[in-house]
Amino acid sequence: MNDNSLSIRIKRLQQYLSSQYVDFDLNFTTDRLQSLYSDFSKLKTLNPYGHEANVNYWRAVILDCNLHGYLTTKEYSCFIDRDEISELFYRPNKGMPLCLDHVMVDMVEKTHDLLTQQEFEKRYPLSLHTLDWIRWIYFKPFQWLIPQTSSHLYIVLPTITEYAKIIIQQHYKKPLCSSLDNLFTFNEFKQSYGTIPCFQETIIQLSDLDIWMILRYLHHHYGVDLAETTNTVGSSSTVIKFADRNEVERVKAKITSNDKAVINLKIACSMLHRQVDELLVKSEDRKPQAAYMLKKKKQIDGILDGRLKTLETMETILLKIEASQNDLQVVRAFNMGADALRVLLNDKNLSSIDETIEKVQDSLQDQKQVEEAMTVANQQVMDTYLPAVDEQELEQELNELEQKQVSLTKPINTESELSRLQNVLSTLNRPAQQILAVKQCILMVTLPLTTIMSEQL
Repeated sequence: MNDNSLSIRIKRLQQYLSSQYVDFDLNFTTDRLQSLYSDFSKLKTLNPYGHEANVNYWRAVILDCNLHGYLTTKEYSCFIDRDEISELFYRPNKGMPLCLDHVMVDMVEKTHDLLTQQEFEKRYPLSLHTLDWIRWIYFKPFQWLIPQTSSHLYIVLPTITEYAKIIIQQHYKKPLCSSLDNLFTFNEFKQSYGTIPCFQETIIQLSDLDIWMILRYLHHHYGVDLAETTNTVGSSSTVIKFADRNEVERVKAKITSNDKAVINLKIACSMLHRQVDELLVKSEDRKPQAAYMLKKKKQIDGILDGRLKTLETMETILLKIEASQNDLQVVRAFNMGADALRVLLNDKNLSSIDETIEKVQDSLQDQKQVEEAMTVANQQVMDTYLPAVDEQELEQELNELEQKQVSLTKPINTESELSRLQNVLSTLNRPAQQILAVKQCILMVTLPLTTIMSEQL
């Protein structure tokens, strides 16, 4: 992911900053950015709060950009270069920040986020029984395999910590078929965990030195063991072993002689595969390869058949164990129920039950006598203080009220009423008298209607 071109690295960093931080927008410059790009080291005395705010802001930006692969050195992803960091934050029409050296000093001396390679190796040493030859190489400053970096290069400890967590999660998330899945050569480890997924599906490619620093951290914090072994061709190889999965307590891995033998077999098989591939390229005859693959398939089928039979036997045993446990639980439940019933029957004998039933009957008899006495008393009170009422008179009065109600709701004969009104009007001679008579007639007609409607409502 690292690009040797400084201009491309600056462009990528500025695009990331613009997408993640408002103050680093490419289209305009905020007041906060003006303060961040100024020489605010003098504020440590004049305005300690403002000085600390600017330092913490830059610290968060540097750690975030390095973690996501946008602020690295030319060769290494877990390092930053003190000599070029100001150039990487260059902005057109603004220039470079003037106080990043001051920020890095704070990150080295106060927060300890940045360490030189030598300081990192002292903080996370390897065990004495592991990698003696690697220890020897480390302290040779000009060895090409694991070179010593310059003093202006700093390891970013929070990035190492986060990458180590990602590797551990990836490893233990995979279904481990056997304990051999915890064993790796350095090349196998690099092939499996040498790339880190990051921001917006970007991939961070770790260098060999990055991987060695992460292995030191994994060895110290997660119990990953490292050792040297000599392979079949006489050259030395690195053995890397993860600890077995344990949810209760953290255990440390320990490389045994069997583990070294397995690694040697892996290396030998890898070498043979490369030789076979080279020979196949030179040879056009694919028949030997097909015969080999057929034999390999039969071997795998035989192993698979044996594994399936073993699995069937183990699952049968497991089912029988589960059924036996369920039967035991049922028997225990029966025993508990029988014991509880026996205790209850022992506590309450038959004589006590008869006495209880007699007490209940006596109580019911007493309650019946009380109810009879209350009924007689109520009847005496009603006969003494309430007057006698004739039921026939009440029924006759109720019938009269019902007939009255029917007469009120009976419909009016409009023709007979109109003829009666005409007779009344014909007897009148004066207009005033006629008008008065008409009003009276209207009142006579409307009054019953109003009464009937109000009663119906």
